[in-house]
Amino acid sequence: MNNVLELKGLTKNFGERVAVNSVSFSIMPGEIFGFLGANGAGKSTTIKMLTGLTTITSGDAFICGNSVKYRFEDAIKNVGAIVEVPEFYNYLTGYQNLKYFAKLSNIKDKNQIDRVVSIVGLTDRINEKVSKYSLGMKQRLGVAQALLNSPRLLILDEPTNGLDANGIREFRVLLKNLAHKEGIAILISSHILAEMQLLCDTIGIIDNGNLIEVNNIDKIKQSASIYGSRYIKCNAPNYAGRIIESDYRIAVKVCNNKVLFNADDATIARIIIKLTEKRISVFGAGEVDASLEDIFLTVVNEGKSGTGIM
Repeated sequence: MNNVLELKGLTKNFGERVAVNSVSFSIMPGEIFGFLGANGAGKSTTIKMLTGLTTITSGDAFICGNSVKYRFEDAIKNVGAIVEVPEFYNYLTGYQNLKYFAKLSNIKDKNQIDRVVSIVGLTDRINEKVSKYSLGMKQRLGVAQALLNSPRLLILDEPTNGLDANGIREFRVLLKNLAHKEGIAILISSHILAEMQLLCDTIGIIDNGNLIEVNNIDKIKQSASIYGSRYIKCNAPNYAGRIIESDYRIAVKVCNNKVLFNADDATIARIIIKLTEKRISVFGAGEVDASLEDIFLTVVNEGKSGTGIM
């Protein structure tokens, strides 16, 4: 199966500053790719290069086999995109807005508007003025607009910003349907890790412009087990980690305020007693069920330090 999107060494420099450094990954039809990173990590700059909002310094990206750098019009016709909150004419109805954008895009099939409205679940409200829409409804209308040209790739930059919990859940269901039922490839950038864990098939972690991890979400979680199947949560994890390594000859990994390692119950009990004697407050212990947040912090900090104790 051919990739819908493929980045090959995509790079963006602003003067001497490297905002995106030789990023490479690919997305297949029906796949939801979560592009994770802190604000300023390079997510939006990458998306701007893909959508022609900023130039590519070096490398290239290919959308349905077409070079963004050299065949932009052929590439971009396969793309629908939303950057944060979509903008509409509030004095027009949702339908009138979509009709206007369809005309701009030279889309002559009148049934296409009804089709995308049905896909995003706005049929009952599409004839109301956008000024009456909630933020969640505006996001749905934005997706409908992005789907007007029947794109193979949907690009969303921080799309859940400002949504409440119910709006985020509805948006997640919508995107999963678009990917898994319509076969659309989706690139979604976010810094909200918990939401990406529930939504994405694949995760790419970017930090300071460098792509430092790309993997299936389940494999990323499985790989976390190499850091240890048990944990102790305490107020001084770095100090606790050094004690465990030196006194018990056990390899450890510090992730947030947890020390991860492999040990049986009896050894853990002795370690807790030892840490308490060292005046370290132990808040809990148990088996590791690493969240995406834990994994993200571990991967990013490992990339920065390259050490076992952070």
